[in-house]
Amino acid sequence: GGGKGGGKGGGGKGGGGGKGDKSGGGRKAKQKGAKDRAASPDLADDDDDASRSEALKQVRREGAKSGMSLSSVAPHVLEFAKDPYGSRFLQSKLDEADREEKQEVFEIIKPQATPLANDQFGHFVINKFFDVGTVDQRKDLVQELFPKLLILSTEQHGCRVVQKAIQHVPRESQLLMASKLQENVVACIESMHGNHVIQKCIEQMPPDSVTFIIKAVEAEAQKMASHMYGCRIVQRLLEHCASHQLQNMLNQILGSIDKLATDPYGNYVVQHMLEHGRVDDKRIIINVVERNIVEFSRHKCSSNVVEKALEVATVGEHAAQLEVERGNLMNKVIGEPGEPNPPLCQMMDDRFGNFIVQRMIEHARGAERDRLRLQLQASVEKLQSSSHGKHILNALKKESMA
Repeated sequence: GGGKGGGKGGGGKGGGGGKGDKSGGGRKAKQKGAKDRAASPDLADDDDDASRSEALKQVRREGAKSGMSLSSVAPHVLEFAKDPYGSRFLQSKLDEADREEKQEVFEIIKPQATPLANDQFGHFVINKFFDVGTVDQRKDLVQELFPKLLILSTEQHGCRVVQKAIQHVPRESQLLMASKLQENVVACIESMHGNHVIQKCIEQMPPDSVTFIIKAVEAEAQKMASHMYGCRIVQRLLEHCASHQLQNMLNQILGSIDKLATDPYGNYVVQHMLEHGRVDDKRIIINVVERNIVEFSRHKCSSNVVEKALEVATVGEHAAQLEVERGNLMNKVIGEPGEPNPPLCQMMDDRFGNFIVQRMIEHARGAERDRLRLQLQASVEKLQSSSHGKHILNALKKESMA
């Protein structure tokens, strides 16, 4: 995350294969294709034009909307699939093709499905069959890709084909794919492309089919939760699986909240547990936050956890059951009457801590609101002379507490 250490750094849903993984992953092949193709300057590779079939030359001249029929280019399907213009033509024609035409192209594509799946332009054609092919064609493609599934999952274009397959094939094909991924789940999780495949499994497969992923994470949950890509897998599991399935993982994470909260990736997992966890998990986390309040509030990563804890205890789904924890947290920050240097005073002039104080002004109510106001008003001079303090004074004005 940027300046405030926030952002979606730990999020990263879908995709893979793009630069820096910013791609949404779920986009339609055509649009994604347009982006990929834009990178290849138009017809810049005309010097190998001599080796091109007449059919491809014609499509390169006329574009994807060329009047040529799928059947007429059948002998050149593999050449077309690996060419930016040819690939776009095939995708466009497959959209409107009848069953026989699709089958004719499919029989040529299928034996070459694995090399095409990681080809810059060919993978769009394979993906198109997962979109518009028959159930049998989709199942056949999975069988064809199966031996190399682990390698494809960690490749730039291959990972998109594997994700597409998981999304569009029947249950028995999903289970077949899972049996292959099971051979090396950790390598997939720790890969910049493979982690998206594992996320897709968790999102698309029934929870009882992803036990193989849970087991891999459980083997070293704290390490996974603080891994650049592993943290995403833990977050998806929290969203899609029941707590009883995740008991072992949850216990390991709850036992290392203090370490994870200050970790650049782990902090996202802790925030996610505050969002998706059981009320008892939230209690444990909020108590850890309370014990480490000054340190956590002044740290780039854990300050986000403190903010999330305040929010969840005030307006989250379990807020009513977290009244006690919330009260304790607010009191700890505001300090006892006459306390010489309460946490609030140590936080308000800090580049991260001041955000927490602003959140507290927003969430405070009743008697604690009055105590907070008094405590801040006693420090007005200090706040006026500090760059971070000015934000707090503005927040006070905004909540008309000044």
